[in-house]
Order: sequence, then C-alpha cells, then structure tokens
Amino acid sequence: MPGPMVSQAKQQLNVIIDAYLSVSEVERVLEACDYADIAHDGITRKSGEPYILHPIAVSCILAHMRLDAETLMAALLHDVIEDTEFTKQDITEKFGLTVAELVDGVTKLSHSSDKEYNKAASFRKILQATLQDPRVIIIKLADRYHNMTTLGALRPDKRARIAQETFEIFVPMARLVGMNEMADNLEHLCYQNLDLDMYNNVQEALLQTKPKRCEYQTKWENNLTTLLEQHHISGRIKKKNNNIELLRHFVKNDIDLQELTHSHAFEIILQSIADCDRLADILKESFKVLNYADHIRRPLPGGNQSLMMRLKGEKTILSLTIQTELMRKAARFGVVLGENAPQACRSAIQASMQNLNVLVDGECAKTTFSELLDYLHQEKIWVYTPHGHLHELPQGATAVDFAYSASLFLGNHAVGAKIDGETKPLSTPLLSGQVIEIITDVLATPNPDWLSFINTQKARRALQNILRDQDQDEQRLVGQQALNRALKLFNRSMSDLTLADWENVLNWRHLNDKEQLFEQIAVGDLLPQLVANHLYAQDTIQTSNSARLILGTDGVDVKYAHCCNPVLGDPIQGHLSRRGLIVHRSRCHNLLHEQHLHPENIMPLHWTTEDSEDISFTAYLCLNMLLNDEQISELIYLCRKEKVGVETVRAHEEKTYVNIVVHNRKQIAQIIRNLRMHFGFPRISRLAQPIAITETAQVAS
Repeated sequence: MPGPMVSQAKQQLNVIIDAYLSVSEVERVLEACDYADIAHDGITRKSGEPYILHPIAVSCILAHMRLDAETLMAALLHDVIEDTEFTKQDITEKFGLTVAELVDGVTKLSHSSDKEYNKAASFRKILQATLQDPRVIIIKLADRYHNMTTLGALRPDKRARIAQETFEIFVPMARLVGMNEMADNLEHLCYQNLDLDMYNNVQEALLQTKPKRCEYQTKWENNLTTLLEQHHISGRIKKKNNNIELLRHFVKNDIDLQELTHSHAFEIILQSIADCDRLADILKESFKVLNYADHIRRPLPGGNQSLMMRLKGEKTILSLTIQTELMRKAARFGVVLGENAPQACRSAIQASMQNLNVLVDGECAKTTFSELLDYLHQEKIWVYTPHGHLHELPQGATAVDFAYSASLFLGNHAVGAKIDGETKPLSTPLLSGQVIEIITDVLATPNPDWLSFINTQKARRALQNILRDQDQDEQRLVGQQALNRALKLFNRSMSDLTLADWENVLNWRHLNDKEQLFEQIAVGDLLPQLVANHLYAQDTIQTSNSARLILGTDGVDVKYAHCCNPVLGDPIQGHLSRRGLIVHRSRCHNLLHEQHLHPENIMPLHWTTEDSEDISFTAYLCLNMLLNDEQISELIYLCRKEKVGVETVRAHEEKTYVNIVVHNRKQIAQIIRNLRMHFGFPRISRLAQPIAITETAQVAS
C-alpha cells in the first residue's frame, strides 16, 4: 500500500489532469503512475522521501501546462529505464513506442567510466531526441526544475555543481524553445544556489525599498490605466515580477543596487496588434522614451513577440512589454503550445532547432557538448528573409553564413546579397533586424577565401565538403589562386616567391611539395592569408608563449591589439596586416571597422587553452565609486589574495580606475565579483584600454 504522501501526490495529479484530459487518457496516465510506483518501490531520494514523488511532481508541472497524455506518461516513467530493472522494451509493450521513445530520449548514458564523456554523450542524445520530438526537452526541463527545488538535501558542493550546469545549459535551452517562464524559474533557483550572499543582498535591497517601489508602481499603473481609458483601448495592465530580470542585470554587473531598486516593469495585454501600435505611439507622445523595439514584426529567439519600451519617469525607469494575449502565452510556453503557437513563434523555434541539428552532426560527443555550450552562450543576432522567416546567427556572422543557414543551394551558388534592399558583398557582417536576400548564379561555385570570414560551423562544414569534392587538379588551381589573392596584401604575387621562400613555407608546414600546400589551402585546412603573413610580415617572427596561445599560428608574427587589449579566454578574431597577425577582442570597434573595409583580412581565432601561468595580461577596471586610502589598501589586498597583480589605482571624477595583471579572463570575473561584494555592490566595468588621467591622481605600486 502506498503511504499517505504518495497517495496525496497521486490524488493531486488526478485532479489536475481530470480538468482537461478524456476519461480514457486519465486512466492511462494513472496506470503509468502505478507502474512507475512499482518500478521505484523501496527507492528513496536523498531527503528520505519515496522516489516516486519526484516523477509525480514532474508530471504535475507538465499537467499545469496542459501537456498531452503521452508526455505525462513519459514524465512519470522518465527515470525507470535509468534507475530500475525495467527496459525500453517493457515500456513499449505496456504503453506504446511513442512513450518509450520519449522516456529513452531523457535517459542518461552511463556506458563509460569517464563521467565527462557520459555527460557529453547524454546531452548529445537529448539533443538528437529533441530534434525528433520536442517533448523530450519539455520533460527534461520539468525534471530539472523539480530537482532544483529540492537541492536542500544535497551537499553544498553538489548543489553548486547542479546549479552551474542548470545555468549554463538548461536555462538557455528553455529560452531557445520559448519556455521563458520555466527559464525564469530555473534562473532564480540558480542564483539562490550559486551565490547566496549576493542573492540575499539583492532580496534585502528590494525588501527595504518595497514600500517606495509600490508607491511608484501604483502611480505608473494609474497613469497607464488613464491613458487606455482616454483613448478607448481595451486591455489589462499587469504588474510584472521583474526580480529575475533585475537579478540577471545585477549579476552581469549591468546595474548597481541603486538603479536596481528604481526599476519597474508592467505587461500590457491588448486585443490586437493595431492596438499595440496605437498605444506605443501614444506613449511616445506622453513620456520620454529611452528605448523602443518592435519585436512583433521582428520576433526574438523562442518566438517572443511584443513591443518593448523603456520610459523615464521623475525618479524611476519603467519597462513595458506590450502584446496580445496569444503573444503573451507563446512567450511563456513557446514549444509547449505546438501548432497553437503563432507562426512567428514556430518559425523562430524552428530556426534554433536547425542550429541544434548542425551541432549533433559531429561524431565526437565531447566536441558536440563543447559546441553546444558555445552556441548557447555566444552573442547572437537575428535576421530575416524577405518573407519574414527568422534566422539565428552568431554575432559577426556574414551574408555567406546566412546563405548556408537558409539552404545549401543558396550557399553554394551565392554571388552577392541584398541587405535591407542594398546590394552588398557576401563578406558583409550582419546586424540584428536586417532583411537579407541572397543573389545567386547557378554556375557560381564556393570560394575558399570565404573561410577567412565565415563564422558558423554549418557554413564552414558545407564549404569544406564542397571544396574536398573537387578533383585534385582543380583543388591545386583553386589553392594557387587563393594564395595569389592573399599575397596582394603585401603587394606581392606568386611570381615573387623565391626557391628559399618555398623551402621556408614547406618546412613550416612539414610538406613535401607546393601541390600539397595548394591542396591544403583549397580544402580549407590552411588559410592563404597565414602563408602570406608567414612570409612577409614586416617584424621579426615571434616564437613566444603568447604566439603559441593562438591555435594555428605557429611561425606567424602575433601581436595583441592595444585598442581592446584581449586577455586569455576572451572571444577573439584576427586582423591580418603587414605588421603581422593582430589579435582583437571580437567586439572591438576597430576590428568591426576593418571588417567592413577589408573583410578578407579578418579571420576567426581560438585560444589553445583557457588557462596559462606562463603569460600575463593587463586589464583595466573602472569602479563607479571613489575609494579612500584605506579602501585602496583593501582593494590591493583582495587582488593579491586572488594572485592578481595591481599596477596602478587612480581616482578621478568620483570613480576609481585600476590596472590589474591577470593570467586569464576568469581571474577578471572573480576579482570583479570579490570587489563588488566587498565594497557594497558598485558597478565595475572592464575597459578596453586605460583612461588617460592628466590631473593629480592616487597611485599604488
């Protein structure tokens, strides 16, 4: 006989599903619940509770979203294959193949003693199953959410590890499929378990200012209500719990505690898009608008559609989300709505799914997992076809990346692009919100020079596959032509290369003859610009550790740009110049300018490691507070405690500027976190370069 806790949980599930499932479906779900109860009989969780309470709770979470019976049955059975003697075949015979496939999709792999491999392989398996049936990720997210609510029974280190994994993978995955309500709940729990001191400080600040915040919220709500009534617009105004958003900005160091407590948010839900547009026009006339974005016509990833506005009041800032009821529902539940979601929502989620499909093509599970993390956390842009279909690309993506994202045919036969109606080269970097049309010629073929400026794995793989399919003679000719074009940067051509030059290059690449070099260039294994740089960079070739930190730059003159001062671990790109290969941070303004002028000289770069104590970098910080002598001493102590050197500390115009010496980007993040905690959470910015201060300043050795 089940205990009272289990009986109560089953009854709760019964009440929820009875409200929307048919009688026969309810029976099947409860049958799956009993089956799972038997399978997990005698097994308890770390808290001591019967294990069956977990799958019942997961099923209840999904039932509140009104998921179908098969999804609920799979949720109830989701740990059966992994944790009990029952098999996929047993579930298939009892509940059908669809339910068994869903359960198998969320089941972890444990075939190897290598835990990291098992983890990577399991996530790859989940991705593959999700592409076949999106309900797999819905179940997995509900499973993770319930686990996050019950972390109290675990050791602190295990809680932190699970929270970090959730923050890095499951939160962005939830947003990717449009389940933003789930993502918000998960993110909130992550902050609680990753940095309780920071979380408690923010909650305390919000609690202390609650009376004043409520007063300002009421004023804003009254003003907005009056506007709707005056202009006869039917709708409802809903106070938005923006604590998650404020926490996110605070953790990212975008705002300080003072700004955080003066920010408010409302949702305005109207009956039509026309009403949304009309209200936006009225607000522009009535208030000072700080930001405005139309995401109804240009949806965000996950299919989020709304008009977003930030208004400035006398003492507060108001964030508004203006949308219809269906848009609001789609923004909360995304892929859960299935065919009931707006077309724009489905299109956006499909664009993200296509990117996931590229990730699972690789054969190595660890590589797939690494690429998944890169994809989930890289800054992205969103561009559109002339028909309004959304494509999600990494920041820095070009028209060629878009072409291959749209279709293999467009990529392979692209000759140009129209960006917002203007004809542009295929190397043109794209910006969010642009409408892209690819110009094609059926006789055109891909150019190996594209490899120097494409930014997506899909485009790179497709291009290299085409280049490798060429016959050997054609490859050699293509390689020669590409090298000739690269030599133009140095006002040279192939005819200028001496026997000594050829011997130099072939020894550098460990090749027997020129034909092999041309073949490497033709199939994308070697960028011709690097060959030209190796031969003709004006300065002496460096062989220092700094050069070896960049993949594929052996024998190349490597320098770090002073305009942005990259640090080990920063996202980076290279600018090939006559002075050698200049390494920039990916978002450096100078690099973006050069990319517009000479995209053929820009190339993607990757570090060989994320950590090295053999080389140091200088980073520049700005604290939005003026430190006194005692506080400067405390700052130096905190830095040295983290093995971070301090070059100078300068006070200027109510701010403090600090030059620190670090080994990698992680050290910068850690010292910023420690300084914020110690000095009461001021905003601390990392600057691209040191600030020139001419007046008398405090200096610390």
